Amino acid sequence: MGGALCSRTMSCNNSRVEYHRQSQSTDQLLMPNKWKANDVLYIRVKSKREKMQERGIESTQRTVAMFSPCTFRNCKCKGGTFRGVKRDHFGWKNSICVRSGCNHPLSDHIQHLKNVSMMEFTVLMKLIFDIINIKETLKNISIKPKSKRNILLKDIFESVYNVLNKSVLLHPFTTPNIDTIYGSPPFERTNIDQVLINFCMHFFYDDNILELKNAYILTKFVLKYFDTWMWTIPKELLKCNSQEYSKSYNYYYRRFLMYCCLPRCIHSISLRYRASKIFGHEVLKYTLKEFKSQLLSWCHVQSLMWTEHTKLFCLDYLTIYMDLLEKEVFNDKSPIWYMDLTLSELKDKISFLECIKIRK
Repeated sequence: MGGALCSRTMSCNNSRVEYHRQSQSTDQLLMPNKWKANDVLYIRVKSKREKMQERGIESTQRTVAMFSPCTFRNCKCKGGTFRGVKRDHFGWKNSICVRSGCNHPLSDHIQHLKNVSMMEFTVLMKLIFDIINIKETLKNISIKPKSKRNILLKDIFESVYNVLNKSVLLHPFTTPNIDTIYGSPPFERTNIDQVLINFCMHFFYDDNILELKNAYILTKFVLKYFDTWMWTIPKELLKCNSQEYSKSYNYYYRRFLMYCCLPRCIHSISLRYRASKIFGHEVLKYTLKEFKSQLLSWCHVQSLMWTEHTKLFCLDYLTIYMDLLEKEVFNDKSPIWYMDLTLSELKDKISFLECIKIRK
């Protein structure tokens, strides 16, 4: 591979032309669904929830009733309690709620289940399972030593817990809206995915087909790793000058946990987002040095199982690529923040150069 990925330093066009960027649909911001098949945490949580749903209709009804308000006229009970009540020959449905002021049968807590579809029932069971799961998680966090990470997690889990509890009472068959906590993604205008495409096109957009193709491969590799990378907690982040940013790292870290991590274990909330699609300039500046360090360290460990060709890419070319990227990211006048190039334009350029190469 010649050019910028080997030795030379590319000249920069410092013209600052900002384009109007079209907003992306929600589907374009999400992780592809195939991530679920290989995520151990997601699979384990899903398996536990399915076991809860398979315990039998009477047991399931009783669980739902514990989180459902009584429908008897003027009753203010917001969730049934049936501990200590023996099952009779009618099953659980005639069991009496023992909450003060209620004393109504279980059937008054499950009236809303009569005509629900399987899809609606699954939404409800996800809600209930997640409420139980979060309550247990908060209990475990409370007995752990206090740390910045645990304090943040406790705050986020409590916020989600409150939203889910409200949702199961008022809208039990719809996906809860967690955007009321931290707002809706994306959180920066020009996302990291766009910035890296701009970087690839800006530095390697010449007539060297080999260089451009290899830079494109590295760009895809870096984006994939970033979307699965666990960010450094605020306390351990390398020192940054807060005056250079409009929002704190803590602000972005909370939103990262909410939209990129929690969907792995809380399945009733939003789908999982790609970090590279909902964060941009400031997050890249906050995280790049630590991300680069961990990515290159991971490559060195994994290289023992790689072919020589893969080693060349991930040990030699990637190091040069990341050094060039870091230099550009901390240059506020770089055109990578203002270009509006697309992935299709990059692919078209590669195809064009390939055609020229064939004709030669």
